[in-house]
Amino acid sequence: MLSLEIPTPHLREFLPLTDFGFGLAQLYLDETQKEYHKLMQGCLLDNGMYELNDPLRIPELIQAAILCKPEALIAPDWMNDMTRTLNATIQLVFATEKFNADSNRLAKDRWAVGGVVQGRNLKDRVECFRELVDLGCEPICFPFRTPRDETIDALLASGELKEDCWYHLLGLQRIEELVLKRPGKWSIDTGKPFKGFRMDQLPIRGHGRLALHEPLTEKAHKAALWNIAYMRRVMQNG
Repeated sequence: MLSLEIPTPHLREFLPLTDFGFGLAQLYLDETQKEYHKLMQGCLLDNGMYELNDPLRIPELIQAAILCKPEALIAPDWMNDMTRTLNATIQLVFATEKFNADSNRLAKDRWAVGGVVQGRNLKDRVECFRELVDLGCEPICFPFRTPRDETIDALLASGELKEDCWYHLLGLQRIEELVLKRPGKWSIDTGKPFKGFRMDQLPIRGHGRLALHEPLTEKAHKAALWNIAYMRRVMQNG
């Protein structure tokens, strides 16, 4: 399944081209983002680590989730730090369970907790994955600034990827990730289509961060439409 990090001036236009919304918790704490709050209801809500260089704190994430009513809220994570990431995930799981346990809470207002696989080496990342499974995290997320191919291949070889679980790729490392066949429900988010280049003509890495609140130029707009069609074609043809 495909989700996109869409520049906010174009959200209404491009969101229908996705399979589900991928939202940023920090924008739910921004009272000026009225349209964003309306359109991104029920999305997969990210913790803001990549955009903010540090994830939002758990009280802030809970506040954003109350406003968003996401399908799942991604727990805080820190690059290569398994222990800190797991500790924060446990805290968010407990906070979410406490919120969801309210007998008057409607089912549509509750959310799941997604966890991010982090660790300094393969052993740590596999251990982190197993802890996230034990915590009931869904989706389990693999961030793009890590050697996730190595991690996922190891989990595949040991039979730990399950058909009934949801796994999410945070960011797109390479086009081939759109067609890899593995057990489970897989999804991905990316802002690559909006960076002003055609994804079949240049390497997709190394184009800087997405200008999230700036309107696309005419050239970038055309490239974005072409790129999304290209990604869909790759996904369909495998």
